[in-house]
Amino acid sequence: MPFQFENLPPEQLELQVPVYILKGRTSARRKGLLAVFNDKFSVQYYEILDGYFKAMVHLGDGMNCLTLQHVDGIWMNGQPAFPKDGPAVLDQTQVKLNYSPISDESLVPKIHLCVLVGKDSPQLFDCPQAKRYEGNNLDAAVRKLRMGGRLMQAFTQDDMYLEKFGSRSFRFVEEKTRSTISYIEEAKGILRNEIKIHVIRSDRTVAELRSPDYAQQNPKAKKAGELFGIAMDALTKYGGPFAESATSRVPAMAAVMILDAHWDKRQNLILGHAALGGGNDRIKLAIFGSHGLHSWPMNMESLHRALTDTTPISTNEVANDCNQCGTAWECFTLTLGAFMHEIGHLLGCPHQRNGVMLRDYLTLNRKFLAKEAYCQRTKKSEWGPVLTSAEPGWHRLDKIRFLYHPAFAVPADFYVESFRPTAFRCNQGMKLPTDAVCEISVLAIDIDTLDLVAPSGIYLVEFMTGEFPDLQYEFLPVFLKGRGCLPVVRLSVSQIESQLKSKKPIHVRVLARGFLQKDISDLRKLLIELSSPVLVNGGALSLTKSEVYGGDQGSDLMVTFPDKRVIGLQVTHGLALDGIRVLFNDRSYLDFGNFKSHHSDFYLEEDEIITGFNIRCGAWVDAIQILTNKKSSPMLGGTGGGVRQFFVPRGKNLYGFYGKMSNWCIGIGFLYG
Repeated sequence: MPFQFENLPPEQLELQVPVYILKGRTSARRKGLLAVFNDKFSVQYYEILDGYFKAMVHLGDGMNCLTLQHVDGIWMNGQPAFPKDGPAVLDQTQVKLNYSPISDESLVPKIHLCVLVGKDSPQLFDCPQAKRYEGNNLDAAVRKLRMGGRLMQAFTQDDMYLEKFGSRSFRFVEEKTRSTISYIEEAKGILRNEIKIHVIRSDRTVAELRSPDYAQQNPKAKKAGELFGIAMDALTKYGGPFAESATSRVPAMAAVMILDAHWDKRQNLILGHAALGGGNDRIKLAIFGSHGLHSWPMNMESLHRALTDTTPISTNEVANDCNQCGTAWECFTLTLGAFMHEIGHLLGCPHQRNGVMLRDYLTLNRKFLAKEAYCQRTKKSEWGPVLTSAEPGWHRLDKIRFLYHPAFAVPADFYVESFRPTAFRCNQGMKLPTDAVCEISVLAIDIDTLDLVAPSGIYLVEFMTGEFPDLQYEFLPVFLKGRGCLPVVRLSVSQIESQLKSKKPIHVRVLARGFLQKDISDLRKLLIELSSPVLVNGGALSLTKSEVYGGDQGSDLMVTFPDKRVIGLQVTHGLALDGIRVLFNDRSYLDFGNFKSHHSDFYLEEDEIITGFNIRCGAWVDAIQILTNKKSSPMLGGTGGGVRQFFVPRGKNLYGFYGKMSNWCIGIGFLYG
């Protein structure tokens, strides 16, 4: 077969972004060009090296019928060139790619791509004289950002597909407008869904944005993180999708490029630039400067040139970021990749041992081309073919996070209740329902064993003895031959210590659906604290403590139950929990906290036992709900805080309460044995 593909998706697979990196081989000749004719997009050309090709194909809505031709030709001065008598067709084949994105906007959250400008901005970005023909104004920035966004999506989709996690990528908010993604399309005036670029005007001047005290790479900066706050304020004032009313239900995601970033040779600083990602419960944000935007491609036709341009970067004109931008193509890969790195933080990724969330994006060109140009950073000459095995990518731990992130959903997910439960689809999946358990709990079972508890389902547990995970427990979906998310994960500390072959303290990071995360700084220390016995009845009974739910201020308080059957609880509450009276079968009782004349009563049947509690808490305990083997009480108290959950471990019984008390209950924990 003359054409062989390594990643041709089945026709029924519904691609979710309009770009796809198609890779394969042709045996017609070792060199030449691959022409891709699409009934929904203009013809594009790609280089063939040693019979190998990579083609970033742009797609239109629906089924795309592609004709691939291996033609006689070469790349010359950044453009395809053919013999005088025209390109001879050496071989040809047809394939189909189905671009059918989820149409229901309420199901999938998207990233807003933005440009931030000062209130007196000339709306120009740094650009060497030799590239001024492209323009360096706001219009050029919009075109380059649209193209950069598609490259990030294609890179991520390819990497998820390689991991066998499906054809997944994050989406950008789009708008139907005159297409700029191809100069052929633009010349024809074709309307197409393009990435929408919000232009956000700050109330700060350009001089303020360019303050050396805000420059992240300035070791003497007094407010190196200030640009992040400035961008956050500007988004909020811009309103629309970032207004407080819009983000109360669904947090917004924004990737912001600061257009007024500027290389100051005299100070040896990139001013108006910071590479940061994170955010709050309203806006998830990534920011980056525009200092390398001059090296980005304007459209599909200029991609090859941008990825192979060995023009030296002169610091007399523009920045050489981290001294790793010696040539134009290296400037492009570093700045596009670093911006994508910050989007990774926006999506919840920490730094990793390797991959995009370290600095492997320096070679992201390898995803898109079959060869690599001369590299000033490594002094390595042009080489190829660049096979898939040589490409950079996201770390596997990032890709597991993406798999469970609602921004990466594909249509089939919504038919798998065990993977994407209906209850978690509200708020576009970006926030759990208000009555859902919002934190992960730890329960000590014995001196070597503990349970991690998250009703929403734990999907990843990472173990670290240094900066990066050395071991992980993955709970992938059943359709990926995994066990699926688990509400309870039991850990043996000695087993983990054996697997890590280390005596250093073990840091644990637990991730559950609904963006729940719990970090344990020292696993063995925490287990010792929780499993240290509380001896009662003269040492006849040894009890174990749960975590404390709520705050840590106030006076210590502990009550333990006598050896009697509990028949009911009387809960005193207003907008917070005041106290609990425990009633026993001999008409005796004991009080935890402040018992008052107004209370809610909850009685147990003879064969009914308390199995746990839901606790609404934050800085104090707002409310509590009693759970039994037969029923549950209402949530007794106020509506503040978030919901946490405690279940009495299997084979154990509830034997008391402990915690912190002031005028009302600040924190509550449970004793079991």
